[in-house]
Amino acid sequence: MKNILFLIGILFLLSCKKREDTPKAEPTSITPAPTATSNFTSDQKYNLNVVYFVPSDLDTIANYEKRVSELLLMGQKFYHDEMTRNGYPGKTFGLLTNNKNRVKIITIRGTKLKSQYPREGGSAAIVAEINAYFAANPSDQNGQHTLILLPPYGYNADGSPIDGPFYGIGKWCYAMDYEGLELKYIGTSKFTKWYGGMMHELGHGLNLPHNCAKVSETPSLGTALMGAGNYTLSVSKTFLTATDCAILNSNEIFNKDTKTYYGSVTASIKTINASYDATKSAIVISGEFISSATVKNIIYYNDPNVNSEGMGANKDYNAVSYESKPVGTNGFSTSFLLSDLQYKGNTPYELRIGLVNENGTVSTFSYLYKFENDIPVLDFSTRTEINKQGWSISEVSSEETSGEGTINGKASKLIDNDLSTYWHSRWSGTAATYPHQITIDMGNVKLVEGISLSQRNTLSRSVKSFEYLTSSNGIDFVSAGNFELANSTSIQYFKLPNKQSLRYIKIIAKSAYDGSNFAALAEIGAF
Repeated sequence: MKNILFLIGILFLLSCKKREDTPKAEPTSITPAPTATSNFTSDQKYNLNVVYFVPSDLDTIANYEKRVSELLLMGQKFYHDEMTRNGYPGKTFGLLTNNKNRVKIITIRGTKLKSQYPREGGSAAIVAEINAYFAANPSDQNGQHTLILLPPYGYNADGSPIDGPFYGIGKWCYAMDYEGLELKYIGTSKFTKWYGGMMHELGHGLNLPHNCAKVSETPSLGTALMGAGNYTLSVSKTFLTATDCAILNSNEIFNKDTKTYYGSVTASIKTINASYDATKSAIVISGEFISSATVKNIIYYNDPNVNSEGMGANKDYNAVSYESKPVGTNGFSTSFLLSDLQYKGNTPYELRIGLVNENGTVSTFSYLYKFENDIPVLDFSTRTEINKQGWSISEVSSEETSGEGTINGKASKLIDNDLSTYWHSRWSGTAATYPHQITIDMGNVKLVEGISLSQRNTLSRSVKSFEYLTSSNGIDFVSAGNFELANSTSIQYFKLPNKQSLRYIKIIAKSAYDGSNFAALAEIGAF
């Protein structure tokens, strides 16, 4: 299980804890930080910002500029070689270096004690001080990605170091520098877990989520860096997956152009078709997407929920990933061999599909499926929905008419065919509480097989449990049953026991994923 194999920092997105099992390393006397050397250059406009952040009651570790430079240049080569192997020759993250082969390292003395930058929750205070430094020294900020190194916060009885913040959050990542991180220690545990951890967390800071090797990849390639590779890099075969490299191909600091990266993108999956090909023993996925930017790659993560551990960030170490190029201008198609998935049986899965846009922004959409007796059950293919022309809201228990801006909040947004808009229960003034109720009038009687529901695209105020009822006259309603929505951005379908002729659909939302009294939904439809 992932939560047993890895000690996970649950308070942070994409965070990874380290085990304290390093052999004894002799602490080095605290010495003043050297003055940074000037004349650093790069053939790229955007490069990795490297910050050595020192709490006020600590100091730099001796010879850190040389050691850290050697580590980063070795890591740069690892990323370069893996990008080349995956079809992106010559690409790696940019570094500013000088003629002595030293990397530009910005040393910042913190204003607080190490206890005020704790491992859990200390990153915000560090970022605030680094941002203040960049505001005062804008020429030192060379891109949007920043690696922050901290000295050890102390040492265990066996001499092994105690780390401060050590994880990745957004485009910021944290790791530790200490005496054992010298190239002469390659192959020892005192080096491997901290260097591997640094490169793993750097991956998070470069936009990479967790994912693991396909079963067929392990014999030849070893361990995926963004899986358990933080414990294998430099001692056994470790690699970047094709999915990792597809993301990095559109990363700001992996390219030599001067365009602006990570701008806003409006995107959606227009249609998706999923089926099981028994002759090939494979899941087959295809469909069409819409994006306001050019899509360079499509990425897919099959994330198993093993023993109810959950899915998503920090529960996705065993997610098996795939990559494909667009089919034409807006299509996608791929397949997943069942033999490449470690977990089958009766395991639930989340399939996350990402559109990697050329500006580096990844638009992600989620779909749920499961295995039953080793066979995948895929029921999220796009249905042909009933046209909503003439539909109206005949009743709503509450709606937010002002607090969600000029567009969102109103119940009419549930039937506007736009997944980016949403209805929200009333929270301004006297807040409405569960249950929340909405009734839709389709204008006339239609033959209906089931309904579709979509959570708000940010998953804020997601509805968990609900009941839906149907009626032909708006007076006499019959319950179709109680159901549970997944906390997912995909369109979700709920079939009636039998096709029915009906005109009205009533949704009664009964609980929320966040435990609050508020509810939001993006769209309601019928098929």
